[in-house]
Amino acid sequence: MSRTRKERILQRRRIQRNRRIASICAMVVLSLSVSILFHNFSALAERPQTYKYYTEVRVERGDTLWDIATEHITEEYRSINEYIREIKEINHLGATLQYGQVLTIPYYSDVKK
Repeated sequence: MSRTRKERILQRRRIQRNRRIASICAMVVLSLSVSILFHNFSALAERPQTYKYYTEVRVERGDTLWDIATEHITEEYRSINEYIREIKEINHLGATLQYGQVLTIPYYSDVKK
């Protein structure tokens, strides 16, 4: 067998191997994507429906927005900072709180009022 013929055969085998590897990788990625997608849908289906409500909180001496947020945050928020941002937006807050100030605080509940 000539050298060029061997090289062509080897190259063809490499190409076939690479295609097989690419196909396997694509199937693995697709399987993982479908698995993740269905897992997320099933997790959402298991959660009870929640409703967003608002309540008022009076600022006491020494209260910080962090303290108030930590006390009232619900699991629907991804982070305490996200919750604080929402409280600031709702109440048009600047940097400081005033003793006696009334804040509107959002929260979620599975009980429909």
